[in-house]
Amino acid sequence: MNVTEVVLKFSRYLAALLFAMAGFSLTQKANGFAYIFAGEANGVDVVTHPIGYTGTGGVLVVSVGIDPTSANAASMVISTQNVISTWNGLVPTTGNLILGAANNIPSGQVDFESVLLHEMGHSLGLSHVNAATESGLAGADRNYTKATDGANNVFDLNDGADNVRGSADDIRGDDVNLNYFRTSNNNPFTIASTVDSTTYSRDTANLPGSDTFSTNPDRSVATLLGVPNTEAAMQQGSFFDEDQRALGHDDVAGIRYASSGLDEIAGTADDYILMLTYAGLTTSANIIIDFDNTQTGFAVSQSGGAFIGASDHVRITTNEIFFNTGFSWFFNDTLAVPLPASAWMGMAMLGALAIVRKRRNRLAG
Repeated sequence: MNVTEVVLKFSRYLAALLFAMAGFSLTQKANGFAYIFAGEANGVDVVTHPIGYTGTGGVLVVSVGIDPTSANAASMVISTQNVISTWNGLVPTTGNLILGAANNIPSGQVDFESVLLHEMGHSLGLSHVNAATESGLAGADRNYTKATDGANNVFDLNDGADNVRGSADDIRGDDVNLNYFRTSNNNPFTIASTVDSTTYSRDTANLPGSDTFSTNPDRSVATLLGVPNTEAAMQQGSFFDEDQRALGHDDVAGIRYASSGLDEIAGTADDYILMLTYAGLTTSANIIIDFDNTQTGFAVSQSGGAFIGASDHVRITTNEIFFNTGFSWFFNDTLAVPLPASAWMGMAMLGALAIVRKRRNRLAG
């Protein structure tokens, strides 16, 4: 598979403190789901894949390491292992916002594991579900669904009859949607059994019923749709004293859609199964985690990319995740019960066999 290197750079970070809810909100610049590199510059249909994918199916192993010279290196280990297990598990969850006394995070501290879960999503190719800081919009307008500003170079913003930004009745003028949605119901708090271009779309012409724009999995939209205290990990923003250590349905769908390969059809030869591995305290890994105040004011995932042949698909070529020491970080010291690497590999192989069986059944039919 011919891989054409291009100058693609992606950077997402949290930098500002804003009042919100019961504390301060840390707003993040970093898209149902969307992909880094997608937009007017590189193309609105860009799908981004993790490091190492070149169009050939199978098990895609991505290693994660912690810079041994970093501040808080030892403190990051358990959270990093937990985040790896969470992304490997791809378990869609509702009620994944655990607040206040219900979590183990002291008041006034930011949960490192929750922020790392988000940044790792960027490092695997996912962008924000919402407009976010990079849109240049202010305040709550950043919660509109991820889109370009269209031919008029101005975001067209109307939150519709429900007055909830990012919901299905938003009216967006000539803004071009970047957010993939489930075509059967435009509900990012559900997931299709098969996730590919037959069940998800970016084109608003494929919206169901009277919906006018792609819904994003913001916590306000979740409340509107009857699943409170739920939000995609890839939504902008973290709060003090907030545990968001589980993935939403939309986060899982984004990884599974990309895993359907270049043809964006599940069950074909270019499909892959993502498996993250923990490399330890080392810089010899595909993704490196580090505290470096020269790189970010809060947290950032920095990626380079390359187009895969003559397609709308990009693979990440380099990635680093940086954090700033100038915050009161809480480092979770409770290790989740991860499956051993051999079990993850076994699951991956079973998945690969299922792909082969599905392909054979299609041919037989």
